[in-house]
Amino acid sequence: MADPARTAALQALLKVEEDAGYSNLVLDKALKGLGPRDRALASALFYGVLERRLTLDYYIARCLRDPKKRPDPIALEALRCGAYQIFYMDRVPESAAVNETVECLKALGKGKLSGFVNGVLRALLRKKPALSLPQGDSPRAWAVRYSVPELLIRLWMAAYGRGVTEKILEASLKKAGLYIRVNTERTTPGALKEELEKEGVGCELLPELAGAAKLTMEGSPTGLRAFKEGRFHVQDLSAQWVCRLLGARPGETVCDCCAAPGGKSFTLAQEVGAAGRVYALDLYESRVGLIEKGRERLGLSNIDARPHDALTGFGGFPAFHRVLCDVPCSGFGVIRRKPEIRYKSLAGVKELPALQLAILEKAAGAVAPGGRLVYSTCTLNPAENSQVAESFLARHPEFSPSPIEAPGLARPFAEPGHMLTLLPFSGGSDGFFAAVFTRTP
Repeated sequence: MADPARTAALQALLKVEEDAGYSNLVLDKALKGLGPRDRALASALFYGVLERRLTLDYYIARCLRDPKKRPDPIALEALRCGAYQIFYMDRVPESAAVNETVECLKALGKGKLSGFVNGVLRALLRKKPALSLPQGDSPRAWAVRYSVPELLIRLWMAAYGRGVTEKILEASLKKAGLYIRVNTERTTPGALKEELEKEGVGCELLPELAGAAKLTMEGSPTGLRAFKEGRFHVQDLSAQWVCRLLGARPGETVCDCCAAPGGKSFTLAQEVGAAGRVYALDLYESRVGLIEKGRERLGLSNIDARPHDALTGFGGFPAFHRVLCDVPCSGFGVIRRKPEIRYKSLAGVKELPALQLAILEKAAGAVAPGGRLVYSTCTLNPAENSQVAESFLARHPEFSPSPIEAPGLARPFAEPGHMLTLLPFSGGSDGFFAAVFTRTP
């Protein structure tokens, strides 16, 4: 009988490969009905295979009769699952890695592939002691060792230099930290820390970013009583820093024009207080529902969440003191959390800068004189980041660059003072970019 955890992981991986689905959403569906131990194994195998895909394919190719002939897609995904267990899961007996993978194929009705997969995995076991990854610091060697496509590596090298690129690659294989934002409308950082620690959750308050904390725990924070009762929301440090850069003040009217799932809107709502207002807008009504759900849980009645297409402009809205324009992007800064993103085709994201600039220009029209506009992405791609910001300033003389003051944030490379790139090896955040502008009074 096939192991349910391994079968769920293989099914989820096939779903991501076939439909280009987001890993977290696909896995959530695959885990339904599994017990805690099976959920843990399935999650580890699923994310491990996604993260190490290119490395696993390198090993597998050395055990094929014809390395240039790509195996059947389902067989290849099964081989990756087996190979990951052999190379990266020390507690799994090698025989179980092979046998259970074969059983999973049979359970999925693909028994005709089991002989091939069994033979390749057994060849992998025999050759394992002699197999090694390419050494050196060439983009090709890095691509195999860190499982990041060579073209993306070359893009980063051209943008940030060889040394920074290597650190980005090293960070891409490390577990991302779990960061939260304290809901100061319902508790204080100190009180929340005490509450969480009584439940056995490690909670480190971050003095450089008031209201931010890092949690150390097993399982999901959504199961904690403090989460259910709205005393915090999960938010990466990079997103919290972007909110800080917006500089919202009590009583102001603020717009988060691409807001879903709402984390930044929640933080901004706390900053403007009961006398202020946050318009949390998103293109899709279903995603606005996520904002509304979070708003209710956190008790933030000063958030106006509604569907809105930013490309249509902001007629009918009030002039905003602050506008956050966190645009759709390629996501290359968050590959630790969504490892499938690293394999995106660079050609497939070439159209994004034009869309991003268009959204930014529409958002700019809603900023009141003297108001602040922040452009941000969660990617590491100059075409979507600094080049969009530069194009905007060149076309909009009514805005000026606003120097970023963020004590405690290190700049890993030189860039204009109104721009800030956050990297996953510096300060614990994801990869992120922000540029800050002020409208002429």
